[in-house]
Amino acid sequence: MSSNRTLGAVALLMAGILAVFGWGLVAPFAYEPVGPRAFPMLTAALIAFCGVMLVIRGGTDADAVSGRTMTGILMLSVTLLIYAVVFERLGYVPSTFVMAGVVALIFGASLIQAIVSGAVLSVGSYLLFDHGLDVVLPTGIMGGLI
Repeated sequence: MSSNRTLGAVALLMAGILAVFGWGLVAPFAYEPVGPRAFPMLTAALIAFCGVMLVIRGGTDADAVSGRTMTGILMLSVTLLIYAVVFERLGYVPSTFVMAGVVALIFGASLIQAIVSGAVLSVGSYLLFDHGLDVVLPTGIMGGLI
């Protein structure tokens, strides 16, 4: 079995787990138009689709992962873990700004590019979710400003 097919099988397993847990998300009252179930179910469907494509197409074995690539993966994992921990306390905009900036730096952006992409991503997505989709996001330390 090629590494692509293995990844596809793992993606299908993860999509199933996400769907099971996502299906159980029910809000005690309707505070958002789409509800808390929509995002995990949509994400599970997308992951499952990608998993099926990998299983069907297969492919050749991947090259060995370099040390630099593993370092990048580790740095991304740590960044996302820290993001999850500080998300509620700092709020969506500041934590997303820092996370997006750090991810941009990991991918080789300059400091200016990282700052601009962090600002655009954090503020733009906040406006989209909060004002466009009526999804409540934590304001954290910026509670009085936004």
